[in-house]
Amino acid sequence: MPFIKQLALCLLLFLCMGGPAKAQREGADSWHTTLARKSGTITVLWDRIEPFIYPDARGKLIGVEYELMEGFKTFLKNHYQVDLKIRWQEIEDFAQIYPQVRDARRPGLFAVSYYSITEERKKEVRFSPPYMPDLNILVTNNQVPTFTTTGEFRNRITAMHGYTQPGTTMETDLKKIRQAYYPSLPISYNTKDDYAILGQVSENKASFAYVPVSIYVVALQKGYKIKRQRLFDIHREGFAAIYPKNSDWGMPVDEYFNSAECKFFVNSLIRKYLGPEVAHIILEVSVPQDDSGSAADIDLLTKEREIVTQRLTHSAVELQKQQSLRNMTLLLLACLIIFAALLYGRFRTKQRMNRALKQRNQLISAQNAQIENMNHMLKLKVLQTRMNPHFLFNSLNSIQYFIVADDRKVSLQYINRFSSFLRKLIRFGDEVLITVKDEAALLKEYLWLEQTRFPDQLEYEIIVEEPAASLQVLPLLTHGLVEKVLYNGVINRYKKGKISVFFRFAGNQLTVTVTGKGQGAPRTSAHGQTGYSGMDTEDTLAKRIRLFNKQQKRKILLIREEGDHILTTRIEIPQPLFEHPEALDLET
Repeated sequence: MPFIKQLALCLLLFLCMGGPAKAQREGADSWHTTLARKSGTITVLWDRIEPFIYPDARGKLIGVEYELMEGFKTFLKNHYQVDLKIRWQEIEDFAQIYPQVRDARRPGLFAVSYYSITEERKKEVRFSPPYMPDLNILVTNNQVPTFTTTGEFRNRITAMHGYTQPGTTMETDLKKIRQAYYPSLPISYNTKDDYAILGQVSENKASFAYVPVSIYVVALQKGYKIKRQRLFDIHREGFAAIYPKNSDWGMPVDEYFNSAECKFFVNSLIRKYLGPEVAHIILEVSVPQDDSGSAADIDLLTKEREIVTQRLTHSAVELQKQQSLRNMTLLLLACLIIFAALLYGRFRTKQRMNRALKQRNQLISAQNAQIENMNHMLKLKVLQTRMNPHFLFNSLNSIQYFIVADDRKVSLQYINRFSSFLRKLIRFGDEVLITVKDEAALLKEYLWLEQTRFPDQLEYEIIVEEPAASLQVLPLLTHGLVEKVLYNGVINRYKKGKISVFFRFAGNQLTVTVTGKGQGAPRTSAHGQTGYSGMDTEDTLAKRIRLFNKQQKRKILLIREEGDHILTTRIEIPQPLFEHPEALDLET
């Protein structure tokens, strides 16, 4: 028994010692082992900060440092035929990353989060060659005046508050300011990131902080209320990746970061994530200044003002050119924009339908029922985007008539309302269902245009009961009813008439009643014809209702009644419109 106990104790000690050693080796191979096996794994610790390394909306890592380290794999593959795998490990507290690398026994452990190269850190960790200039700038709330001398700063600092992040060069720089100018300066720490610090500076009108110039520019673009003070800029050797002192990865790391292909790659990454113009400003300002007063010392905010001034000047010139165009040019331009918008809308709809159909075809063997349902929905969308071409050409002819008649006010008003109607038509034609409120707004635009085309011949009213405003309806469904009643019940038959549209909700059912009432004696068959019978609209409306009723238990009912001088069409729509909401998802 004593022997068995001793054996068990030895085994336990062996596992305790071997377990951590295995954990140290996992995902952190040495360069010697990786080169010998032609494959290996390294671990890279990171803390999210835009634009260096952060997840996008889909959770995929992106950023300058992420792509830079991923490029290291390609470099080793091309130059050493080594297949390297990188295990990315997020550390949510920036201050915890550096001690792990400093105290690590794993040779294949790295860290990136725009680490500044300092002499103190060189004693504890190894740095890759710098990939980007490093400039810490003093940033204040934008309510703080711009300091031109250190004396002005000394007079104001006693009423100010400092913000920084622990374990960073920003903390070091801020403490130097406190020691030199105001030892009692209050300092608050924020462990989240640099943008959280700048958020605090934005909220406190008597505050300041040190941040890298690249973070400052991104924060300005995001709308932070901050400004740069040109005093006390701190230039360092640069930003770099860090790894343990005992690591044997120095040779390939130095070779990669010093290579021409890496420098070109870094330049393209900075431009990609910061923009060409902003990247140029950051790189120029970040270079250490000399006494010559060269272009490298151009103020960042001055450059931003120059860019804004150029854009405003360009906009003013364009506006002046537009105002000098003749009335006919304005008409042609408006027509081109309208046709371009129509074509673009149809193109987008076609592309979306093609993608949906392609995805459904790949799963047709297992999802026949779902594909059948999707085809019905797509057919509904195609039918609802159809518009009577006679209405379009008649509207354009009306615009031409108003312009020839030199009625500029009515012309511009008609063009604006016509454009508004087409925009709603394109937007709603892309939807499977809309609210009664939106449908009524589209009808109002349409009837206004028709009333303008037929002055003193047409009146209209649209009434939406309050409970019905938020209900669901197929887009443009009632538009077809109104067209039918308008042309077949009023315009083509009487000298004057009135269209009434009434939306009412009762008994889990939306009822839309369209009434056309003619006044005076009916027209003869050869008098007052517009050349439009409404048959295409009627056929399209009937097809849409049949498609809807084919896949729904509760049906849409269409009822027509005609009396003396009155034509009434009533449509009854069940609520909610779709029994199965998942049937509306055309993108899955």
